[in-house]
This record gives sequence, structure tokens and C-alpha cells, in this order.
Amino acid sequence: MIARLKTGYFIIGTDTDIGKTYVSSLIFKSLKNYNIGYYKPLQTGCYFENEKLVPLDPKFLCDFAETTLKPEMTTYLFKTPVSPHLASELENIPISMDSIFKQWNILKSKYSTTFIEAAGGIYVPIIRNKYFMFDFIKDLNLPVILVCSTKIGAINHTMLTLSFLKEKQIAIQGIIFNNYTNEFYEDDNIRVVLEASEISNYLIINTGDSIISKEKLLTFLQK
Repeated sequence: MIARLKTGYFIIGTDTDIGKTYVSSLIFKSLKNYNIGYYKPLQTGCYFENEKLVPLDPKFLCDFAETTLKPEMTTYLFKTPVSPHLASELENIPISMDSIFKQWNILKSKYSTTFIEAAGGIYVPIIRNKYFMFDFIKDLNLPVILVCSTKIGAINHTMLTLSFLKEKQIAIQGIIFNNYTNEFYEDDNIRVVLEASEISNYLIINTGDSIISKEKLLTFLQK
């Protein structure tokens, strides 16, 4: 058991392909010797292998961390690479939040802490016009780890997401700046975001990092 870590953390991004799975994989690999779980309840864009649908993100995480892919890591798998609500409609597979919460309760009882990875960003619909990613986070009552970029445009995307999280009274664990390449403007982007948001808990992931310092990661998660 990891002392003083929360039951779970919800990992979201400011945009699609911002690096949520990569960051989740880094966290999982860095803490793989501890009793931690990973959960991607909604996975779109799956592919068939041996007549079974393979979830892209959990598969990437397990390959990256050199661990075994487990059925418990997912609940709904869709072939179509679109938002969960649309994939659900196109493939005629209704999403039941009861099933997702049931799986979450199993993971809570099995692991000291579990990292849940969102499908997309904070406003992604899960059930059309009824239930969104932010509703899910609020119902779970978990703090958010926001994965964002350091590139041009990062300030706007990051601040809008942080503003929405605060408006919805969702706890923010901290920010992870992904794909940092040591450009001068990236340093200024990071500085502006931290000063404007008044958030002091953050990590910077360099492009190509294969692990996060355990000490830095635990400090980030325990604040």
C-alpha cells in the first residue's frame, strides 16, 4: 500500500491525443511495484485480434510497463474511433453507468489506488445530452490530473479546462505538462499557466521519457 495516496485519480487531457495514455503509462510503470490499478472504462477505436476486440490504450500501457493486459481494465469497447456516445449509438451498444460504477467498486476493493483514464477531455459526452465526462468525475468524487501540452496554444486550452473544472467544483490534483522539448516559449507557457491558475503542483514530462522519478511522482500525488 502507498501511504497517503487517494483511492483514485482521474486523468483527463485538454484535447484528443494530448498524451493521457502515455502519461498514464509512465505513472503505472513508475509505480508498478505497488498495489495500483488502471481503468479505461470507455475505449473507442479498438481492433480485432484473434476474434477479440483489443483496447488500444490499455494495450499500450501494458506493453509500455511490461505487464499483462487484464479484462478489468476496461468495461466498454467500441470499434469506431469517435466519441463514446456516438460509438455507442453506431454500434448499438448502450452504455450503462451502473456497469461502470460496479467495475470501479471492484477495483477500489482490489487496489490501494486506481488511475482512471478519460476518453478525451472534460466535456466529452458519454450518453448523448444526458451524461458527460465531468458528470462521471463528479459522481466518482476523485481529483483530476490534467495532462496538457507546452506547445503554442497550450495556455488557452489549459486555462479553459482548468476554469471549467473550478466552475464545476472538481478537485484538481495537479497539472502534467507533456512533450516538453526545452523551447524558450514552452517555459513561458508553463509559467503563465501556473501563475494564472495559481496551481503549484505540477510535473514536466520531456519528450521520450521512459519513467518518472518515483520520489517526484509520489510527492505530486500526495499533495
